[in-house]
Amino acid sequence: MSRGALLRRRIACLVGGAAVVASLTACQRPGERAPLQVAFTDSPGTIDPHLQNHAVTWSVLGNIYDALVRFSPAMQLEPALAVSWRQVDQTHWVVTLRPGVRFHDGSPFSATDVVASVDRARNHPMSQIKHFLLGVTGARRIDDLTVELETSGPIPDLFNRLTFVFIATELQAREDEITTPIGTGPYRYVGRESDGSIRLEGWDGWRGMPEIRTAVMRFYTNDAAASARFFAHEIDVLHTLADDQVAAVQTQPGLRTEPQPRLAAQLLAVAPAAATGPAAKALADARVRRALLLALDRPEWINTVFFGNGTVASQYVHPVVVGYDPAIEPIPCDPAQARRLLAEAGFPTGFDVELGHGNVDSGVIEAIVSDLAAIGVRVTPRAETFTEILRLARAGKLSLVFYAWACSTGDASDFLNTSIHSRNAAGDLGVLNFSGYADPATDALLEAADREMDPQRRRMLLQQAQRRALAALPVLPLAFRWGYEGVSSRVDVVTRHDERVWLAAYRWRA
Repeated sequence: MSRGALLRRRIACLVGGAAVVASLTACQRPGERAPLQVAFTDSPGTIDPHLQNHAVTWSVLGNIYDALVRFSPAMQLEPALAVSWRQVDQTHWVVTLRPGVRFHDGSPFSATDVVASVDRARNHPMSQIKHFLLGVTGARRIDDLTVELETSGPIPDLFNRLTFVFIATELQAREDEITTPIGTGPYRYVGRESDGSIRLEGWDGWRGMPEIRTAVMRFYTNDAAASARFFAHEIDVLHTLADDQVAAVQTQPGLRTEPQPRLAAQLLAVAPAAATGPAAKALADARVRRALLLALDRPEWINTVFFGNGTVASQYVHPVVVGYDPAIEPIPCDPAQARRLLAEAGFPTGFDVELGHGNVDSGVIEAIVSDLAAIGVRVTPRAETFTEILRLARAGKLSLVFYAWACSTGDASDFLNTSIHSRNAAGDLGVLNFSGYADPATDALLEAADREMDPQRRRMLLQQAQRRALAALPVLPLAFRWGYEGVSSRVDVVTRHDERVWLAAYRWRA
């Protein structure tokens, strides 16, 4: 069956067979609830599950597709299309699949679809998720409900990574780009409107029919446009509510806020090799890097700049992430001690330095500049697009880099191998090590953690590596923020640490 014929069969409310939804209510039966309206302040590009790695797109496609495993709202690993898995030896895993599952087009799910999807995610030239499968050398069908995964060595966080590999049909896995996604998830893709909105309908699949039968995902170019629709009661769930509008929502009848956890740590990378003049020598001194952190009044930022929606970071990873160390206390704000350390390092009058940052509208850059000026460190901010900041930082042309990192795999190696491990020749470690930090002992701990299959021993290795990095401070941990979703009185929502919208957990209010 051609793609066009399949789409015509699956969508009941098309106009002339075009792959767009004619209207939000054209198929609504008398007495039905109007579709749930969900708004984002960004929009997907491709909706191919393997050719994207974009936060909003994960929220959309996560309702359409399943992976072998998934994260709970608190980032605990749970079965999905896999019901169990066992390690046969250091390089082989046997995965038992869920029986009786069907795709949205009615075709049965089997091991063949898993093999095809893993191969596509690994080998498609435009794959944006192949890094999650580093070390996976192949997938093999044993029988319809059993798959063997082969790796080049032990991968202790393999199944954390597999949460990002959505399973498509074997037929669609052959396509250059999937434009009409067909999955096994709780919602099936109906189509797109001319404005880019995506309509989803509940699927009576292996989980049963979700309570919210129809939902429309709407995408806006900025916070103001999305907020206006929400305050006009045209939106049921506003995924990201601007901090300065939280109080206003709480005074509006029929609207409320729900706290939205965030995994991302706000960070300041220090790159001595990118600095010039006295700053190059200063930033190479661990005493100076500690002085910078001591000078930052992070509690004040949280109260004023972040409207109270955050906490001072004691380390690089969120408390729900494997490798978080509860014994580490945050470094306090102490400008006097910061000035003493600067003087001790030979910089009593400070130095000049440039700070690169992306589009940050919260006032945090201004706070950093002000706090460091108080100890004599004169910062010149440089605003660029995130892509340009990334390019400049990788090229070693920014001496301070403000950025954020979320350990989306739920594992500290996600950050530590990327931003703390020294860059290796293969190019798969230290790819965002802006600071140039290279400590053989830290590298050895991280490499041991990557081989350690015992969860407790591995956790300890990650914690030890993080402690070494925090002693040297090539990257300064700043803060963890949380946000709010705007929610209408029609619905109860469940927020998640990975910030994805999971419609199957939502419930209508009576």
